Amino acid sequence: MAGATAAELRAWLRLQEAFTDDETATAELLLALAQGVIEEEAGQPLESSTDTVVLDGPTTDSSPYQTAVRSARLVLPRWPVTAVHTVTEDGVELTHGQDADYTWSASGVLTRRGACWPSGDQAVEVTYTAGFLVIPTGLKRIVLRLAAAGWSNPELLASESLGDHSRSFAAELLGMELTKADLRAIAAYRART
Repeated sequence: MAGATAAELRAWLRLQEAFTDDETATAELLLALAQGVIEEEAGQPLESSTDTVVLDGPTTDSSPYQTAVRSARLVLPRWPVTAVHTVTEDGVELTHGQDADYTWSASGVLTRRGACWPSGDQAVEVTYTAGFLVIPTGLKRIVLRLAAAGWSNPELLASESLGDHSRSFAAELLGMELTKADLRAIAAYRART
């Protein structure tokens, strides 16, 4: 699922005629490339998927989210988390629940109940689902704007003249470039590791 559809790009561009098959393919490619620009900046895929990751336990050289040598909290690299399927610690599968081995939050924090996560390399394996079923509106706006830039100026021209008619393009419209406002909006969706 892309962050936006070819029909939405056509509406954004205010084109009256329906896209041909070739135009639809071009629109879908531009939308996928635009979403890729955003995901590269965010450091994580945006669309919901199920992943298996092997995490290092917290150490003295850990991130701001994991501040102690022994910690009851681990941060999953992708978020928002919608499901945690399995958690294995040193080869032993743990059970989920308040009175069990661990709990988890949508923000991607795994909390070890009544114990700490082991410190060390490749100590915890997690299979979980994270990402958005529907891309947030602010990110969808950026996807559409970037794709429209590629559609409207495929040759990446800075200016164009035909007889006594001329037009020039703003620097950010020359390609799929993120603006400072885009970077601020995407920052809220960054991966945490």
